[in-house]
Amino acid sequence: MFYIYTKQKKAEIKFTVNLTANEVRDFMDNNLFLDYPELNKDDYIVVEKSEPFKYPTYDATTNSIREMTRNELIEEDIEIQLTPGEYIENKKLKFIPQPSSYHIWNTITHTWDINMEDVKRTFKHKFREILLDKMFGSYEHDGKIFQMKEYDEINFMRVKMALDIAGETEDYNVIKQALVTLGIPITEELEEKIKGAMKVGKLKNLLKTLTTPWRLKDDSVVDIPLGELNLIYFSWILRVITAQNKYTAITKKILKVKNVEELEAIKWE
Repeated sequence: MFYIYTKQKKAEIKFTVNLTANEVRDFMDNNLFLDYPELNKDDYIVVEKSEPFKYPTYDATTNSIREMTRNELIEEDIEIQLTPGEYIENKKLKFIPQPSSYHIWNTITHTWDINMEDVKRTFKHKFREILLDKMFGSYEHDGKIFQMKEYDEINFMRVKMALDIAGETEDYNVIKQALVTLGIPITEELEEKIKGAMKVGKLKNLLKTLTTPWRLKDDSVVDIPLGELNLIYFSWILRVITAQNKYTAITKKILKVKNVEELEAIKWE
């Protein structure tokens, strides 16, 4: 397809020839102006293209037709798509850099606006995610990585309850049921040890040495003493308390800040 454009700033299509180059050679003797003898070829630019230009302009420097630049479109009062930070003033394209990723471009006032309350909520959410990870993320102890999801906490609590019961009850059946719940089989030998420990007030010490199968984060199962599990749970509780206190302190800081720079300076350390 051939488009014959005028040599103007806002170039126009004078006429078209819907033929291929070979067809122009064979049927028009390579003369695209065959049907327009009155036109001066030097006043036009021939462009072979599948589709016409959307906003054509004549470029005198290269003696060719091309698409208008954004600035040229603005000068010709042709509407263009503006990106955030851009605006048009006196037919000139202006640009104001975004102060931060939290600023929103106001197309009416041509300014970057910011809602600090919304930004503060964003930062609170970010630090809350860190808090939740500290509380329910993985927990490493003695080379083992434990899951600390809500259902894992329930299992830790069951261990703690079993040890607490040992210090308060003298009912063997209660102890037996607690151990069975923890997956600890009661053999005759263990039953004898438990009853003997109960007589001398050493039951809790004995129970701490008993092992229970425990599933780690990688789905492997290892036998861990109840006493060690209780210490892990206590250590995790301390970590949670520390994380909660840290989060509380950070949220107080967030409430006091006046700008994004102060917000970005707040770190979880």
